[in-house]
Amino acid sequence: MRRSVLNIIAVVERRDGYADVPANCVDEEIEIELAEYGYAVGLSDAMWFGGYRIYGPESIAAGNYRLHVPPSVFTCADARYAHVPDAGDFDFGAVMKIRGRLEVN
Repeated sequence: MRRSVLNIIAVVERRDGYADVPANCVDEEIEIELAEYGYAVGLSDAMWFGGYRIYGPESIAAGNYRLHVPPSVFTCADARYAHVPDAGDFDFGAVMKIRGRLEVN
């Protein structure tokens, strides 16, 4: 798993089931890897023009997935220095065990 994917998952899991990220944080390979773990990517102008909103599996199951989120009063035109923070001590294995997607030895 890429470190950038782990960082995005950590942000989503620490929030309310979704997170807005700048456009420079998601490419096709990251989107595919997120989908493998049950996360979905939608377009979002809520924080940055041309950004993305990453949805967690529970948020998708609750019907919160949207193809596009329109701009808000918080939308920034420039995301040059915006980034997803490092996950640090995030325990990805524990999240996957809770979801039943990781076998326990």
